[in-house]
Amino acid sequence: MKTTKKLNNDCLISVAIGLVYLWFGALKFVPHLSPAEDLARNTIDHLTFGLINERLSIILLAIWEVGLGLLLIFNLFRRTAIYIALAHMVLTFTPLLFFPNETFGQGPFVLTLVGQYIIKNLIIIAALLSLRPSPKEARVPKTVMDTDENTSPKFQLIGKDFFKKVRHS
Repeated sequence: MKTTKKLNNDCLISVAIGLVYLWFGALKFVPHLSPAEDLARNTIDHLTFGLINERLSIILLAIWEVGLGLLLIFNLFRRTAIYIALAHMVLTFTPLLFFPNETFGQGPFVLTLVGQYIIKNLIIIAALLSLRPSPKEARVPKTVMDTDENTSPKFQLIGKDFFKKVRHS
């Protein structure tokens, strides 16, 4: 079982990553406001073989990132959000392969600012992996609050975050 400190740390990490997603995604709704817009547009164009209109691809990415940000901030569908974010993070590394002239400088380990922007995502990946529930934690408990039957009622999970009182028999 997680300790209170671990839960607080996980909450802080989730909110921090969520805020980054929300912020970066929101910038993409306004043309030419995000410094990563050209890189994102070119990468999506490359990944989709040019099948998605450039402006639509950025709007879809903005919706994706803002949605992920909200899921992480409000701790909704956490496991799914983490896996979607991990998939997104893996795709952020594709410019290293597609556009090496933009991501690498004068040597194999010399990164341009764009390359550094991409490599820093390793930190986000590590943080997301630390948030991922273990198989034991992934199981939803039948009761959320275990108390003595004589002191207060138990609450049973009936939805994602909704509880109902359980009568003691």
